[in-house]
Amino acid sequence: MNTLRIDNITPKEAWKSLKPTSWNERNAKHLLLRIGFSAKPTEIQKSLDAGLEETIKKSFANASIVPAPDGLKETIAGYRSLRQRQAGLSELQRRELRQAQQKKNRGLIVELNVNWLDHAAAPKNSAFEKWGLFWENVFVVTAQKVKNPALLYQYQMILRSNSFKDFGSMAKAVSKTPAMITFLDLQQNKKGKPNENFARELFELFMLGEGNYTEADIKEAAKAFTGYRQIDGQFRFLKNQHESGKKTVFGQTGNWKGDDIVDLALEQPAARLFVPRELCKHYLSDEIIPDEFLKPLGEAWAANDFDLSWLASTFFSSRLFYTSQFQGNKIKSPFEFFIGLLQDLELDLAPLPRSLIPAMRSMGQSYLNPPNVRGWVGGKHWINSATLIQRRQIVEGLFSTSTRRKLNGDEERALEKAKTKASGKNQFFVTQDRSEAWASLLPKERIAHFANSWLVNPLEPKIEKSMIQFLNKNKNNPLPATRSVAITLLQSPEYQLA
Repeated sequence: MNTLRIDNITPKEAWKSLKPTSWNERNAKHLLLRIGFSAKPTEIQKSLDAGLEETIKKSFANASIVPAPDGLKETIAGYRSLRQRQAGLSELQRRELRQAQQKKNRGLIVELNVNWLDHAAAPKNSAFEKWGLFWENVFVVTAQKVKNPALLYQYQMILRSNSFKDFGSMAKAVSKTPAMITFLDLQQNKKGKPNENFARELFELFMLGEGNYTEADIKEAAKAFTGYRQIDGQFRFLKNQHESGKKTVFGQTGNWKGDDIVDLALEQPAARLFVPRELCKHYLSDEIIPDEFLKPLGEAWAANDFDLSWLASTFFSSRLFYTSQFQGNKIKSPFEFFIGLLQDLELDLAPLPRSLIPAMRSMGQSYLNPPNVRGWVGGKHWINSATLIQRRQIVEGLFSTSTRRKLNGDEERALEKAKTKASGKNQFFVTQDRSEAWASLLPKERIAHFANSWLVNPLEPKIEKSMIQFLNKNKNNPLPATRSVAITLLQSPEYQLA
């Protein structure tokens, strides 16, 4: 990533609150698209009426918890009894038992994926889930290695329950999660034979960044985390496996334990910059914000005891966040694209994992499964010929009348079951009624409605003119023409930006 040059604002001014006179339609749209996944004209007006501070508060208020799959408790119980159930069995029988458990786990992880997408697509949950997604890309674990859906769900909950506390508390909680213990091999971190994986990533990828620690710091810190274990999905500290005694980390010597290492890391100057830098990458710019701009925010954050609620409020209300240089030019991640598409079209998530999960994977993002411990890089890495084809196919699938005909019996029943739930979710595809409502508008009004509702930047006059001409030319056949224009806009490069 390149380091960005920032004009028209100084580091001193950057983190001051946006002036009330600057709270306008353009800035409200920018906030809604970045803090969540979409910015409908009606929501923009509500934000203008409420004001910046109240809009930020309301964005995170009233979010509910991601529902757990029905079989999750059964899976936890299955893991706890797996050893007992294997007693007295032949090797073949034990292997068959493990394979059955693994198959069940894979199905539940798929269900976790679908549940999260559905949950995050509900507007009241969007900002909080995008915030949770940010933390999942800082404190990375992967389903590919953890495999246990109960541990993955528990990890989601721990991140979210700590995401507005102080950063030290969050880092300490993460170090004790069974998912992280499994992912970064704390389970193998033993007295006399420390495993350095977690200590290394804690400094490099979770708290400080590369170059802000020594190999000796890692070796000594790893000793402090010896004895961390997960047993049947619960954190346990095994004192007999902990390497007690003096350890020197960042030049300070003491009988440190894991929590002490987090506290020592927070005392390092780099800790003040690391999360603000990651925050900017996730929400503000695909290019790196210069340290001279991050330092004032980091210093103020440290003075506020690394409070994450303070950080979020300051960040989303800052003058830097609304600088025109950062508006309308950030490439949407696959999650942002897909969830935003559902919200823009006012559609419910179709419970069709057979097509949904591979489609998300083809776009480059699978929930709870980043490519490695560094997480998703983002930016231009989201866009290539293959991922663009998949994005276009998703748009076409939401408009296609043939999509329903390709479903198997189980999928048909899943759709019908979703319709009968109390949630009332039944709009999975763009209906003829919706197309007729659009087509009832005059061509110029139709294009304006689409552009205002879906695009972050104004439509180029040349493109607008050609689309109006196309609709006029096909005025005797308005429905297919309207759908064609809608699909074209949602597949356009302009729609890939927030």
